Order: sequence, then structure tokens, then C-alpha cells
Amino acid sequence: TIDTQRTSQTYDCKESCLCRVLSFFWTARPPETILQPRVFPGNCWAFKGHQGQVVIRLPARVHLTAITVQHITREASPSGTIVSAPKDIAVFVSLRGTPDREEETLLGMFTYNVEKEPIQTFPLKVRSTVGARAFSHVKLLVKSNWGNPWYTCIYRVKVHGRME
Repeated sequence: TIDTQRTSQTYDCKESCLCRVLSFFWTARPPETILQPRVFPGNCWAFKGHQGQVVIRLPARVHLTAITVQHITREASPSGTIVSAPKDIAVFVSLRGTPDREEETLLGMFTYNVEKEPIQTFPLKVRSTVGARAFSHVKLLVKSNWGNPWYTCIYRVKVHGRME
């Protein structure tokens, strides 16, 4: 599931005139969309701008090994572009602390490359300080996209690891 308290707000397309015209084709999807297997144009979670985050609450504590990010291909896109795809991404886990003051550890930074396959898996670097630990939450922080100034779309995220 998604921790909506710690996840960026869903992009409201109605702020844009073009979007109001195209709203017949596009509806805002909730962040949970990224956990579903059906990937097709428009079936993504969009957040405003090029920076945002999603916190995934795992069904059990997991020893994390990798993360997979998926976007549609340029050929599948109705506009012929995929500038809303995430680009620079960081993955964090919470170590301890209170909800208002959490201590986070960076497990990896990577670039989703729109010129490569639409499904890309990135290994996480689990340092010795956190290596033996399993986690119940993962934060995906998108630091940039491929050029869309209004929103970023995430189609699918998979977390890989071994359950505790």
C-alpha cells in the first residue's frame, strides 16, 4: 500500500487549460496505481512538477535488494513523447525516529533512461550498517523528469528483496 501522509499530492490536471480540453482522455489516478500490473498510456500516477516522492508500505519487513521502475515507451505514448517519465531517482529507507523526525538512509541513486527498455531494475546498495535489517517502508524520491514542466508520471514500481 501507499503511505499517503508521506507521498506527494496527485497532480490536478484541471489547473491547465489544455488539460481541461483533454480531460475526456485523462483522469487523475491515485498513487496506488504504481503497484498495479496493468501498464498502458495514461494509467499512471502523476504528481505536480518534476520533484516528488512516494512512500510504499510493504506487506512485511523485507531485506531489500533492488527496485524496478516502469514507464510506457515513446511508441505507446499518444503524444509520441515520454518527457513526463522520471529521470533521477533516489531510494531511501527509514532507520528510526518519530514520524515527525525520521532518520533516513539512502540505498541508491539512479537514472531511469528513456532510451532503454521501459522496465528497468536497479540494484540497491545496502551498507553494512543497514545490511542485516529488514524494512517495512521504502521511499522513492524523484529528483527530476525528462522535461515536462507540469507533472511527472510513474507507471509502475516493484520492490525486490527477501521477506524477514
